[in-house]
Amino acid sequence: MDNIYIININTHTLKMNTEKRKKLEQIIRVIVSRFITEDLPDNENIFGIINISELILSTDGSYLDIKVSAFHHEDLLTKTLAKYAYIIQRSIWKEVSMRINPRVRFRYDDSWEIWQEITKEINSIDIEDMEKKLGQ
Repeated sequence: MDNIYIININTHTLKMNTEKRKKLEQIIRVIVSRFITEDLPDNENIFGIINISELILSTDGSYLDIKVSAFHHEDLLTKTLAKYAYIIQRSIWKEVSMRINPRVRFRYDDSWEIWQEITKEINSIDIEDMEKKLGQ
């Protein structure tokens, strides 16, 4: 039997408090992860490992930005997942009882690439040369 999660939203301001939003993001991360690992068609999964780095639910709960990255075909990742956004939204609607159901948007997370560039620059620094320059 499927799990059904119930999250209460303040109907007067239509804004969730931070704790509820974070809890909801965790639940949705499980739902999206399950879709990617179990339900994404094999012919669409040309990306290798897909990482869900962050979920950002808007304060009113109307939008859900999912930051993803992959090792292969990064340029096609968000476009491919966007084709299945409605199916993922429907899965969220079935498992999470909310007054407002968020519209799912996929965003590419390039923080890994930036981290690699920074690491490369740090590793290219000649420590002995720097010590000589600082010692003078």
